[in-house]
Amino acid sequence: MSSDDHATRSRAGLAAALAVARDLGLSTGDPQVVSDRGNLVVHLAPEPVVARVATLTAWTRSDPSAWLAREVSVAAHAAGRGAAVIPPISGPHPRDGFWVSLWNYLPCSPERADAATSGEALARLHIALADHPADMPWLTPVHDQIYDALAALERADVLGAGELKVLRARHEAVLAELDGAGGAAAVLHGDAHPGNLPLADGRWRWTDFEETCRGPREWDLAVLAGSLASEAPAALRAYAEVFGETPRTETDLAPFHRARELEAVVWYLSMAHLYPERYAAPARTALAGLLARADR
Repeated sequence: MSSDDHATRSRAGLAAALAVARDLGLSTGDPQVVSDRGNLVVHLAPEPVVARVATLTAWTRSDPSAWLAREVSVAAHAAGRGAAVIPPISGPHPRDGFWVSLWNYLPCSPERADAATSGEALARLHIALADHPADMPWLTPVHDQIYDALAALERADVLGAGELKVLRARHEAVLAELDGAGGAAAVLHGDAHPGNLPLADGRWRWTDFEETCRGPREWDLAVLAGSLASEAPAALRAYAEVFGETPRTETDLAPFHRARELEAVVWYLSMAHLYPERYAAPARTALAGLLARADR
């Protein structure tokens, strides 16, 4: 695909968001695109409402509406428990081949949460989600996200047969390694890195719950730690202090790190097919690194 294809998809996604807004009686006079990466995110100014449209992400998922429905359900539950999240309004709404969810607009600062703040915020989120009633699927980022994306890449004839074979073998290996790994199950954020913890309306608030699922808390901790490099121990200590438990070690999180790496590689490859100008170079670098390690 090309930048023209991406622009066409984005225009169609914006039209779908505006149509949903009009159906709900919202003003659509001054829409402002906030982000246009995996999803199209639009502030429906002058309304205090943000629309999230599954654009590129929908290509990698067999049922994108289910992902968005879980996101809205979990974020709404957390908000109802007083957790620091960006609260949803409604959705997902189907429109013209897209799925659209609506969220409260809260002004965000470019500041980034430090490691200790991120760790404590994740612990507070897990506590708020402890009584979420839904029957959530198990570790969707590792199961469905990778399986569906590899199937989409195969249909699009993007990768060679050898590359697909290695990636599928690696998928089987990480699933086997995760079987029985970690502690008790919890409802997870699924993609809990500091980029999804903006300073919004004066509070550090979690957003982007699309990969929410049930699984060991170690998954969220591995995602967070993997994004913090040398600062990871501070986040793990802050998280553990909230629960009064011993901090996880890198050994504890190692199988989750390996699964997260595979998810990231497959995601980059999917985005590179849809938006090569932005993602092709990092996708090939990530794939080359994974293949090199697989050969050892």
